[in-house]
Amino acid sequence: MKITLENIYKYYGKVEILNDIDLNIESSEFVCIVGESGSGKTTLLKIVAGLIEPTKGVVLTDDQSAMVFQSSALFPWLTVKQNVSFPFEVQSLNTPKKQIEQLLSELGIKAFENQYPKELSGGQKQRVGIARAMAVKRKILLLDEPFSALDVKTAEELYSLLLGLWRTNKLTVLMVSH
Repeated sequence: MKITLENIYKYYGKVEILNDIDLNIESSEFVCIVGESGSGKTTLLKIVAGLIEPTKGVVLTDDQSAMVFQSSALFPWLTVKQNVSFPFEVQSLNTPKKQIEQLLSELGIKAFENQYPKELSGGQKQRVGIARAMAVKRKILLLDEPFSALDVKTAEELYSLLLGLWRTNKLTVLMVSH
């Protein structure tokens, strides 16, 4: 699924965050945008995801996206399995139990399915966030600094895991990092 950004501008008040951004990501590409803190990377992702509107410009995508937030954005009152199943619950859809079980296994968090976020490490929380994003079967995956709070070893493991998911599922991935 393709992502195209044309002449994207974003202002917060009089502060210019993004200035004339053009970007074309072809279907099944894995693109990483690297930049300093405060340079507008997360704002750009939120625009692609449709969470915020650009001040000016056009965003074109072939499909809806799934986003993994920097903080993992898990619900503390839900277990791992409930967090991954949440998108189906909120839309009153039948939860694909086999698919959820498979994702938990692939991401190495099956053993933690009945635990709550406060009982998980940073890497485990990020895996849950990725599982939740993957569960909805979107072809566009947006990742907001998924390794920023992780140690080097865990970040490398998670990166390898993401590459495997990307190859297997033929995803279009846009990741931002610093």
